[in-house]
Amino acid sequence: MAAVAATFSYLAEKRRLASIETLLRLSRLPRREPKTFEGFDFSRIQGRDAAALGKLPSLADLYAHRNVAFVGPGGIGKTHLAQAYGRECCMRGLKTYYIKATELRDRFQKAVQRGNTSRVVSSLVKPSCLIVDEVGRCVYDRPCTDLFFDVVDRRYEKEGPNAMVLTSNIAPSGWDEFFTGDDTLLCALDRLFDKASVFVMRGPSYRGRELDTYSVEAVPQAVKVRGIQPEGM
Repeated sequence: MAAVAATFSYLAEKRRLASIETLLRLSRLPRREPKTFEGFDFSRIQGRDAAALGKLPSLADLYAHRNVAFVGPGGIGKTHLAQAYGRECCMRGLKTYYIKATELRDRFQKAVQRGNTSRVVSSLVKPSCLIVDEVGRCVYDRPCTDLFFDVVDRRYEKEGPNAMVLTSNIAPSGWDEFFTGDDTLLCALDRLFDKASVFVMRGPSYRGRELDTYSVEAVPQAVKVRGIQPEGM
């Protein structure tokens, strides 16, 4: 009986790992040098609310239907944390989808041209965790803005574990500059942050920590020209 139980346990674990692998593949999260919470140096983060950042691996926001936003200058770890959040979701069997804001705009534009906006919006509503990286890197025209907030609206009503994770160099109060619309846009932004955890991150860039810089100088050499000897020879 013990051998049978061990076999069933082995097969169950094999199915679980295969499911995680499929979720990671479909998530579009980078597979090369994947970002994890274990790989993030939380000791660099200080301040009165630093403990809240340390609770991210619990996915409490997602289970509470709260969106998450990481705001701050480049190189401080926003994308790392967003991708780590998505990876943790996959490890727990939750569908995740990662996309840059510029890619999302391009996808919306193609959907408008092809007349399949409904299918595209539905595909972005399905994942438990939708990550939109680098909000503010491009401007959304009116059709794209409408589609973006259609996604926000439908996810707001979505049942089960659910969160949008966003990163930006710009505070949410300035996001209206990158979307085209009227007062309904402001209402949609309010809905996006109706229930949310916004982490405003400050500090020096973490990029280039393994960069070696060498100062070198080329020394001029005497050149021998046929029939002419360099001075001193």
